[in-house]
Amino acid sequence: MLQKAKKRIRAKTKRHELFIDCFYDFIDKSNVVVKKELFAKMCKDGCKNFNKKYSCPPFSPKFNKYVKKYHKLLVLLFAINLKQFDKFNYKPYHKIRIANAVMKSRAEHVMRDLESKFDSFYLSTGACRLCKPCQLKFNRPCRYPQKRRYSLEALGVDCNLLSQKLFNFHLLWYEPTSNIDYTCVICALPLKRSVNEEKVTKELETHLDKLCRIR
Repeated sequence: MLQKAKKRIRAKTKRHELFIDCFYDFIDKSNVVVKKELFAKMCKDGCKNFNKKYSCPPFSPKFNKYVKKYHKLLVLLFAINLKQFDKFNYKPYHKIRIANAVMKSRAEHVMRDLESKFDSFYLSTGACRLCKPCQLKFNRPCRYPQKRRYSLEALGVDCNLLSQKLFNFHLLWYEPTSNIDYTCVICALPLKRSVNEEKVTKELETHLDKLCRIR
C-alpha cells in the first residue's frame, strides 16, 4: 500500500479508533511542480467549489507569487488505510468522508500551531471551511481574510507529483466504480531560508504526539 510512515498516530472519535500514517519531508520551492491553468480548468469542470469560495479558483493566487517570500516547504501528508472500516457496513464513499474529516481536522490543528511559531501561513488540505456558506455566495467580502488559507491544489501545485517525489506513492482519487485502499490529505508550510529544519521537525513531532489525545 504505502511506504513506511515516519510516524503513526491513533485517532479516536465517538465511534471509531483509527490509525493515521504520517509522512513529512522538506522540499525547495523551486522543485515544486505547478500547473495552475490545468488545475483551474479541472476545478471548473469538476468541482462544486469553483467560483463558490474565496479560497478556490478563480480567486486563489498563483503558487510562486503567494510563497515568494519563502524558500522551501515542509510537506505533511496523512493517510488512512480504509480496511480499518471493514467491520462497519459503510459504502466506499462514506469511509472516505469519515477518514478525510478525521485527518483534515488534525492536520489543520498542527499547521495552525506551526505557522504561528515559524512566521508563516500553511497551505491547507482543501477548501476553506471557516464559514458555511462562504460569503462569496452573497457577494459579500470574506469575513476572515487573515485566517483564510488556500490549498496546494488551489494554488496550482501538482499534489500527486509532490507525493511521488517525496513519499514515493500515488494519491488515489475516488470514483463511484472504484474501491480504493487508502485515502490521503496533504498540506504544507512555507519556510524561510533561515529556518532550521531540525527545529521544525521537532516541533512537528511534538504536535503529532499531542494529536493522539484529540477526539
